[in-house]
Amino acid sequence: MLNTQTLRQSFFATLLTLLVFSSCTKPVDDVPEERLQLTEFSDGSDVTRFEYNTDRSLKKIILSNDPVSLDDNVTYTVKHLNQGKIDELTGSNGTKIKLSYTNGFLSKAEAFDGTIKISQTDYAYNGNVLRSSTISMIENNTAVPFFKGEFTFTSTGNISRTNAFMYNPLTNRLEATGYVNKQYDTKINPFATLGDVVKVFWQVAPVNNVTKAEYFNATGQPEEVVQTTYTYNAKGYPVSATMRETEAGQPPVTATLTYKYQ
Repeated sequence: MLNTQTLRQSFFATLLTLLVFSSCTKPVDDVPEERLQLTEFSDGSDVTRFEYNTDRSLKKIILSNDPVSLDDNVTYTVKHLNQGKIDELTGSNGTKIKLSYTNGFLSKAEAFDGTIKISQTDYAYNGNVLRSSTISMIENNTAVPFFKGEFTFTSTGNISRTNAFMYNPLTNRLEATGYVNKQYDTKINPFATLGDVVKVFWQVAPVNNVTKAEYFNATGQPEEVVQTTYTYNAKGYPVSATMRETEAGQPPVTATLTYKYQ
C-alpha cells in the first residue's frame, strides 16, 4: 500500500505545476478535430507522452514520473465510455483511476493501488463552469480532504485566480494558505484538447497558455513569480518555452519546456 504521508508531500511539491496548468470553462469536446494533437511534453526533468487511437481519442499516457502513484515510468491505458468520455485509466504499475460523471461533467476521480483506494478528487461546478476541486487522501476507508482549489474566471474562459486551501492537522480542517493570480497569451494551449484526463493528473487545462503566475501567502504577501515565454509554430501552438521561477529572496530558476505534435 502506498504511504499516505509520502503522497501528501508529493502533492504539495507539485502544487505549483498543478496551478500553472489550471483553467477552462467550456467542454473541450467542442475543439475541432483538425487541431494538432500533443504527443510529448517535457519540462526539463519530466517527460509525458501521449498516444492516440485512429479516431483521435486518447489511447495511452506515458509518464516519466506519475503524480498519482509517485512511481517512475508508468504507462496508463485509457478505457473510454460513449461520447468520448473516459471510464478509467489502468497503470502498468497496478494503479487504476476511475472517473465518474454527473450531468456530463467529471465529478470524481478515484485512485486505487490494486484494490485499495488511496485518493480521490471531487469537482464542483456552477452550471458548466468549474468552481472548485478537492483532493482527499483515504485513511481508514474515510476521505480526508487535504487540498482544495477555488477558481475565478476571466471573460475568455481562463482562470484568473486560484484560492488554495490545505489541511491543517492541528485544526483538522482545510485552511486558506494563499492564492495564485495568472495571466495568459492568446494562443492555443495543446493540453486543452486532452479533456478530462488533464483534470485527473494536472488540474484543468487552460484555453490559452499561462504567461505569468504570481503566488501569495494567506496574508497576501508575495512568495513567488513564474514567468513563461513561448515560441510558437506557424499554427499558433507552442513548440518550446522558457519558464523562470523567482521565489522571494532567492535567485531565479529557469526551466525549458518542449512540445511535440502529430
